Amino acid sequence: MHVYWFQDSKVGHLKQVQALLDEIAKEINFTITKLHCANRNIYGFFQPLSKLILAQNTNDQPVLLIGAGHSTYPNILRAQRLLKKNTNAFSVAILKPSFNSNAFDLICAPEHDYPKQFKANNVFTFKGSLAATSFAEPIDNKGIIAVGGSSKHYAFDNSLVAKQIEYILTSFPHHHFNIFNTRRTPKSLNKIILKMSDDFHNFAFIEVDSPLAGSFQDDVATSELKFVTPDSSNLVFEALSSKGKTYLMQIERLGRFKLFGSNKIRVLIGSLVSSRQVGTIDINAMSPDLNIHKIEHPMASLEPMAEVEKTSYAILNLLLQKK
Repeated sequence: MHVYWFQDSKVGHLKQVQALLDEIAKEINFTITKLHCANRNIYGFFQPLSKLILAQNTNDQPVLLIGAGHSTYPNILRAQRLLKKNTNAFSVAILKPSFNSNAFDLICAPEHDYPKQFKANNVFTFKGSLAATSFAEPIDNKGIIAVGGSSKHYAFDNSLVAKQIEYILTSFPHHHFNIFNTRRTPKSLNKIILKMSDDFHNFAFIEVDSPLAGSFQDDVATSELKFVTPDSSNLVFEALSSKGKTYLMQIERLGRFKLFGSNKIRVLIGSLVSSRQVGTIDINAMSPDLNIHKIEHPMASLEPMAEVEKTSYAILNLLLQKK
């Protein structure tokens, strides 16, 4: 099989497709051609696909056309039209396209994108987002703290997050934590975390551009305690796809939250809390000194989520059915 992976520039999209292709590779051999797609604009919409690039591997059949992100979907469908006469090609959209949904052979999208809607026969849904599943046993006294930033779903309070990091480091003095940030993390918070090394010696701060940032996946898979901010559902579900306990940090003060935009991610995160798939840090955010009352723990003995395995099976099933 040959895979044409249509890519945008969003790390969250790339990581989900990579996790899915890694899972498919456990069952079937294939080669990959990566095609970068221009940002979604008028120029990108009319930019032609290279027939030469698409034609060079069509003897390696079947052909899987796959991608995540709105700039990739029109290109996937154009490639499908170019190849369908002479090639056994299948189009798969990861995440929900805004247009031409019926033209794809399969759409693999989060449940929260179809909350009350009728799902067409070409739609397969998974919970949250796709992440590699790990059954590795956590290493004793190892932890991570993963910090995001403001997003379209959540506001982000630097002092609130900083106080929680201090509380975590104080509450678990025998654990060593790797603290990871992202490109969205405010620079002012990065400075506060660096300064914490004056008072705490049980953490290392690994900034996003550091060569050590590549250890994030392994640290998620092998950490006994995982404290993450809820602004990125990808981050939350990466933590839940391995063993160890996952906790959500509070990033907004009471009464201060984003009023506009979709509420579906908040509902999704709330469902994880109510089902105790994740623990939480409870904060009296009305207090000027940000008193932290307690940590609510997740349900014991939770198995890692395996949404990527289910989604891989759905794609493999498609290939078998239409062979």
